[in-house]
This record gives sequence, structure tokens and C-alpha cells, in this order.
Amino acid sequence: MQQEPHISIVIVTWNSEKDILLCLKSLANQTYKNFNITVVDNASSDNTVKIIRENYPNIELLPQNTNLFLTGANNLGIEYSVNKFGSDFIMVLNPDTYVAEDLLEELLKPFENSKVGATGPIVKFWKNQNEGLINSAGLFYDGFMQAYDIGFMEEDKGQYNKLTEVFGVTGACIMYRTEMLMQIGLYDNKIKMYLDEVELFIRAHKSDWKVILNPNAVIGHNYMQSTNKNKSFNKEKQVNKAWLIIALKHYSIKSKLAVIKYFLQSYLSK
Repeated sequence: MQQEPHISIVIVTWNSEKDILLCLKSLANQTYKNFNITVVDNASSDNTVKIIRENYPNIELLPQNTNLFLTGANNLGIEYSVNKFGSDFIMVLNPDTYVAEDLLEELLKPFENSKVGATGPIVKFWKNQNEGLINSAGLFYDGFMQAYDIGFMEEDKGQYNKLTEVFGVTGACIMYRTEMLMQIGLYDNKIKMYLDEVELFIRAHKSDWKVILNPNAVIGHNYMQSTNKNKSFNKEKQVNKAWLIIALKHYSIKSKLAVIKYFLQSYLSK
């Protein structure tokens, strides 16, 4: 009998004491059992690490002395998990989420197609004023400095109820085929957070990998919990920097120059 594929779930925490227990509890109830959880903590100043150690002592916990930000910590967790467990699939997950009990089972299904490199769920708002509305039904990218969540703030009326090939899926929850990550590389550490998955999916499509949204997989997301806590983090600046990195890596000469000109004009006008 063929062994079930092994999944490593990588969660990056930063002052996540209010969210992490519910997230881990939902993972503990999964119908699919062949997985491990690796938590990389980005130097939390609250009780996140203590809570994990006391309630889930068997989890792979990697507390850091400095904040590696989302991409650096995700890369650390992915490399650790692949090296230790030889994981067939890697799922990155935000700590401010609550997942359906069949999430892993459902996200695995599209990988029966060997050309599928990543899958993702329908993400719904959870524990905030937009409770139940769609947060993301995949990512749209126009090829030039515009990317957004499909279905954002829509009521779920079954409009996204089919398996769909999409450009990408939101970084709140992505399951990757390890083979793809080993081929195209992990997240770009120069992009600390925001658009990190967009840059990775650009590389995935250049290598002819497919990304599938599975609407039968569902998670709740307490949207922007982690970043809202960090008042010193300038989102606009990080997003602009990310687009510049994406342009320099992936755009034509003409488009590169257009992006550089745009950012120079924006900078000089301030």
C-alpha cells in the first residue's frame, strides 16, 4: 500500500498569543493525519512561545532572537521541514486563521495532476466586522503592478464553487508541491512581506506550473491581525519596494524603466 504524502505546515508567529491556540486546535482536528507543524516565531514579546510550548509540546517550534519577517521566517520553516521530514508538500498558514477539518484533504486533491504546483482555499473573513464575507478566492495579477484578491468583500453565493486555475492564491494559506519549490526557489528574502507570494507565483508560471483554487477547502481569516499590531511597519513603503523588486526581476526593459520612473517621481514629490 502506497504511503500517504507527508505535509509540513509552516506557521510564522509574531505576538500571536490571541490567535495561535485556535489555529492549532483546528489543525489538530484534521481528517488527514500525515502531517507535522513547524512554528517559526519572529521574536515575539508576548506569550506566544509559552502558549505553544505548554499546549502543544510536540510541535516543531523555532523561536528566533530577531524578526525575520514573513518571507525569511517562512523560508526557514520550509527548509527545516523539508530537511527533517522530507515533506512532499508544504503548507504555509497565517496564525490568525481557523481551518475546516478537511482542509488538508481537500487541498491535496488537485495535486493528482502532476503539473499543479500549488493549491489554496476559499478564505473568508472571521472574527471581525466582515464576518463570513469572502476575503480571497484566488489572486488576480495583470502582469504590471496590479494584484488583488478575487472576490474580496463579496457575499459567497456559490460564484466560486468550481475548481479553478488561477494566477495565485493568497499567502494566508497556500499548499505547495515541494518539488516545485526546489525547482524555482523559495520566497525572495528582499521582499519582507506583501506581494511575496505574487513574486513566487510569477516564477512558478514561468516554469509552467499551475495553481488551483479549491473552493471545497475553506478557512477563516482574522484579516490583517499581525500587521495591524506593528504600527512602525510602513505598508505602503514595503508594497512599493516589492513592486520595484518584481519589476527588476521579471519585467521587460521598457517596463522596468517605467516602474523606476514612477517610483522616482513618487519619491521626489513627497
